Amino acid sequence: MNEELINEEELDDAEELVTIATTNDLVEAEMLESQLAAQGFEVFLADDNLVGVMNLLANAIGGIKIKVPESQAEEATKFVEDYRNAEIVYDDEEVDTDDV
Repeated sequence: MNEELINEEELDDAEELVTIATTNDLVEAEMLESQLAAQGFEVFLADDNLVGVMNLLANAIGGIKIKVPESQAEEATKFVEDYRNAEIVYDDEEVDTDDV
């Protein structure tokens, strides 16, 4: 094995990843990944490729898992809950279709 590719000390020091949310929707998973990363979380998706190719398997494998390091899990979980429960606010001004 190439020692440059795998450093066992780094693997031992690596923090365990925990699943903070799941979804069967690849777009939602990627949106959550993007939003979490923008907030400074280290985020990983698991099973996203499989669900993207074979969506019918999503329920069987438990969907796409959104994972973060254990030390970030509590704060990231709260962020995801707030994000999913956010109220959509629409602009009260109506668009004049004659101008479009």
